[in-house]
Amino acid sequence: MSKYQQEWKKLLQKEEAFKDWKIRSSGGDLLIRVPEDTEMDVLKMQFLDLIGPYAPLIQSPKTMLKFYVGNTAESDFIFTLN
Repeated sequence: MSKYQQEWKKLLQKEEAFKDWKIRSSGGDLLIRVPEDTEMDVLKMQFLDLIGPYAPLIQSPKTMLKFYVGNTAESDFIFTLN
């Protein structure tokens, strides 16, 4: 797990706004499970707005990171930070 990935994971896990999200790492990616009642189409459209304000808090050199986000056994969308 890269330091960049570790920082994102730790930051999202400690933020109150994401307290209902289950976040784990897999290879170089983050797997995020949101509550089943989450409206995934809305979350997909607002995902950057939700996590964007936290990006400046990450101190590690930026690398590509994929967020696999879903509320069932499969991911509903993939968000990639380059």
